[in-house]
Amino acid sequence: MAAGLALWALTALVPLSEARADDEIEEDTRLFPHAGNARLLSSDEAAPIKHLTIGLQRTALPLALGIAVDTSLISDIASAANVGVRWGAEWGIHRFVIGGRYTWFLGGEALSNAISERVPEIQDIDVNFGGPSFYALYGIVLGRFLVQGEVRHYIYQNTVTTATGAVVFNIIGNLSAVGELGVRFSEGMPLRGAFGLRYGGPTLGVSLGLAYVDVTEPLLPYNEGRIPFLPAFDLSLTF
Repeated sequence: MAAGLALWALTALVPLSEARADDEIEEDTRLFPHAGNARLLSSDEAAPIKHLTIGLQRTALPLALGIAVDTSLISDIASAANVGVRWGAEWGIHRFVIGGRYTWFLGGEALSNAISERVPEIQDIDVNFGGPSFYALYGIVLGRFLVQGEVRHYIYQNTVTTATGAVVFNIIGNLSAVGELGVRFSEGMPLRGAFGLRYGGPTLGVSLGLAYVDVTEPLLPYNEGRIPFLPAFDLSLTF
């Protein structure tokens, strides 16, 4: 009889514990809202794109099975036409993303002419920000936190690999604070990062912050060619 009662208690408690675990996972994912455009500040959000998105940093059309075709409007406007494909999935509190993009830089001649006008000694310069890039992300939702890592590889005029970690804290409602920190795998492994706020409503997505880029280009007619910070801004609509 004792063995029977123990077996009955075990079979009753196992489904209850599984239901409780499912409820906790559902609560974790519900507590963390996102804009649906899979963007943070200067990096991606580890999240699938489930709906049509029109945004500055990403405009995307979801197809099926987590696959979406996307482009960056702000890069298109800046003469860097681009198109990409990404796959994303959410499994409980875990998130996975892989993707790639190809960029055609169309502003090389205009940029070369502008530099030649400012520096007459330079008659011609080869500038190319085009080529393929690839990236992968993993994220985990822990209550009001999203913790994630991103690795990105660019094969442009120079080959660059970056790794970035991000923490997103849901302050209240759809408003979150975003912090990013990463490195570029080159000589000295220079740091990169960003900090700001993000509103991720069911339709409207807005991000505003400051990104540390530490770009040095001697031909730029500003601060001896050094740009330490750039604004991080995004605006999107999800349908």
